[in-house]
Amino acid sequence: MASKFRLFGLVCATLGATALSVVPAAAQKQGGTLTVGLELDIPGFDPLKVGVFDTAANIAAALIFETLTGLDDDGKPFPKLALSWSSSEDYKTWTFKLRPDVKFSDGSPFNAQAVAWNYARQKDPKNNCRCAFYVANIVSVEAKDDLTVVYHMTDPAVSLPAQLARPSQNSSMQSPTAIQAKGDDYNRNPVGTGPFVVKSWTAGDRMVLERNPNYWDKGRPYLDRVVLRPLPDSQSRFASLKSGETDLVWADEFEADNIMRAKKDPALQVLSYAGSGAAVNAINTKVPPLDDIRVRQALVMAIDRKKLSQALTNGLARPASNPYGDGSWVKCKDDGGLPEDPKKAAELIKEYGKPVSFKMLFTATPRGRANGQLLQQFWKNIGANMEIEQVDQATFPPRAFQRKFDIIGWRIVDFPDPDVQMYANFHTGSPVALANYSDPELDKLLEHARVTPDQATRIEDYCAISRIINHQAIWFWTFQNTYYAVAKAKVKGVPKMYGGAIDVSGAWLE
Repeated sequence: MASKFRLFGLVCATLGATALSVVPAAAQKQGGTLTVGLELDIPGFDPLKVGVFDTAANIAAALIFETLTGLDDDGKPFPKLALSWSSSEDYKTWTFKLRPDVKFSDGSPFNAQAVAWNYARQKDPKNNCRCAFYVANIVSVEAKDDLTVVYHMTDPAVSLPAQLARPSQNSSMQSPTAIQAKGDDYNRNPVGTGPFVVKSWTAGDRMVLERNPNYWDKGRPYLDRVVLRPLPDSQSRFASLKSGETDLVWADEFEADNIMRAKKDPALQVLSYAGSGAAVNAINTKVPPLDDIRVRQALVMAIDRKKLSQALTNGLARPASNPYGDGSWVKCKDDGGLPEDPKKAAELIKEYGKPVSFKMLFTATPRGRANGQLLQQFWKNIGANMEIEQVDQATFPPRAFQRKFDIIGWRIVDFPDPDVQMYANFHTGSPVALANYSDPELDKLLEHARVTPDQATRIEDYCAISRIINHQAIWFWTFQNTYYAVAKAKVKGVPKMYGGAIDVSGAWLE
């Protein structure tokens, strides 16, 4: 049977803990406190309570918990709690060898049984966890022995090790002992194997994390303490950095003025990462007039993305013509993007021959309204009338999944492999195929891309997928994903912000 398995991570496994360190040891300084300004307060860490970790929770999770793998600066998986991994020939079975002698910060052992327990709890239908949707492709996780864990997948998963690297609600390993002992209180008293432990936590004010004295990777972390402060207002966040109350703050391209000011300030540094994925919009192809391809194509061709970027982000946001983005290994010579052509768009609306009126859903924020007004104007110019409907953020996902929209804003997040999201978003019958669109050729390409190990072949498949989506205009992309943080110049050791999560677990102060 062993001959049927493909081996990965073995070179990294021989490096052991050193694989986690990418900077010469002499450069790293011990000690100090790093204060981070977050966009939002953290509701907790129990997946059964919170469902999905947002960016703020991911930032904290990277300090408290660990994942089986990490991603290096090339987006390749490296060993963290797992030392090596192998797959069956059909990529439906993956075996991970775990790092020995690792304990959760409550003293309980980290082992294969703990990994299996975390997944079984999330997937248990009785627990009704929103997190379960994101691991629906995992049939089960089995503890073969204390240090061997086996993932059984519904479909081939060519890139599973990379997919397990995010500090998400699904992949962050949490202490079964602590969860069972603390019950409802666990949500705000999390226990992981990570380099930091929660010392104190005041809702709406701050979370104080201190060095884990029993961390398995000796010599790490470098910092003594990390303080996380929710500062929802972007101007307050930036002001806290300037005044010295924080050392690093989360930012995004809608704070273009602050980012440009920081770039000119020698005491500050702007950290940015051009990720994969994009800000997107899904069109419900089952409702008139959007059930007509001419109308959909006209709406897409009417949009001037450069003008949109200039108006919303002072030109910082990068226009997108496909769902992959510069941070992805999928590069298309021809992605089938429709040209910006208001004249042709107006002709298509005229050819349709009936009034074109529809609603579009936006968040009830100034940003949502500004975005809506710009699109409204582009479409008015070609003879289409869009009504802006604004709802709160919590209402957005249910409306999307129930298909209660004409057009809705959405996002394909930064992810090491396109498969999971592309299959979920566009395969016939998927609960998140928001466009209500079915195409046998599209299904065939999505199915082929997920079972093919050869990357060049997969790129061809994903570019063909993009051409179909663009031609049919069932979704359209506005901006590529770019992630930002602004920090004091003395902050060092922050890696690429995969998925927008700022990982300061290996940071130090110069």
